[in-house]
Amino acid sequence: MLKWPTRAKAAIRSLFRHLQDIEVYVEDENDEVFYRTLLKRVADPELKIARVISLGNRDAVVAAAKAYDHSIKPALFIIDGDLDWVIGLPKPIEKGLHRHNAYCVENLLICTHAITNLVVQDAVLSEEDAAKAVKFTDWVKRVDKPLTDLFAAYATARELYPQLKTVSTGIGVMCTQRKKGTASMLDDIKVNNHVALTLAEVEKTAGKAKTHATFAAARQRIRSLPFPLDAVSGKDFLLPLLNFHLQSIGSTTTRRSLRVRLAGMCIESRLLDLKASVEMAARKWA
Repeated sequence: MLKWPTRAKAAIRSLFRHLQDIEVYVEDENDEVFYRTLLKRVADPELKIARVISLGNRDAVVAAAKAYDHSIKPALFIIDGDLDWVIGLPKPIEKGLHRHNAYCVENLLICTHAITNLVVQDAVLSEEDAAKAVKFTDWVKRVDKPLTDLFAAYATARELYPQLKTVSTGIGVMCTQRKKGTASMLDDIKVNNHVALTLAEVEKTAGKAKTHATFAAARQRIRSLPFPLDAVSGKDFLLPLLNFHLQSIGSTTTRRSLRVRLAGMCIESRLLDLKASVEMAARKWA
C-alpha cells in the first residue's frame, strides 16, 4: 500500500485543496478508504472531500488543529476518545476538532444491523437466518462484563499510573483456542487476571484504597453508558473478537475488510455526532 512520507504531506494538501470543500485530518495511517467510506455516509452528497490526510497520531492531529488557519479552507480534525474519554476528561478545545463519542471510531461501527447484513452477504442467508447465526445480543453479553471491567482497570491506571502499559497489551493474550483449527474466544479467566495484575501495579504507586475507589468509579461510569462496550477499544479488542466470532459461523471476511464493510453498513444513529461536525465544517464553523 502506498504510504506518503511526512515531508510530502504539505504538498499533498496543497494539491487537493482546490478540489474539495473541506479538509479532513485523521490519526491513523492508511485510512483513506475507511474514512472516505464513513464520511460518505454522513456528508451532504454535494460536499466534496477529495482526500483524507493521516497525520500519524492523536497529538499530531491536535497540534495541527491548534495551528490551522480556517480562513484558507475549513477543516475537520478527527481524534478518538481513548481512555481520556472513558475517564471523562474534556476534549481539547481547538476549532475544527471532533472527538468520537466512544473509545475509538471502530466502536461506532458495531451494531446488529451491520453485522447481520455482512453475514447475509457472506453466507447468502436471509436476514432472519443471519441474525440467528450471529446472535449479536448473546455475543455482547459474553464479552461485556470482562472487557468493561478490564477497561475500568485501564482507566484507573490512566488516572493514577499513566506510564503503565495497558491497551497496547492487546486482546490476543486474553484469548483461548478451544480446539485446534477453531476460532479463538475470549478467556474470562485470562481477562480477570489482567484486571488483577493492572490494579496490583497501580496499588504500588497509589495505594490500595485509592486504587479500588478509582476503579469502582470508573466501572460505574462505564456501566452508565448507553452501550458500555463503547468504553472498550473497538480497534484493538472488539473488532478482533468480532472477527473471531464471525469466523466461527463461517464468515471469511478479513479484519481489515471487516472494518471498511461495517463503515458502509452501520446504523446512522451511531454517526450523528460525526455528521454534526462535518456539517459545521461545511458551514465554515460559523
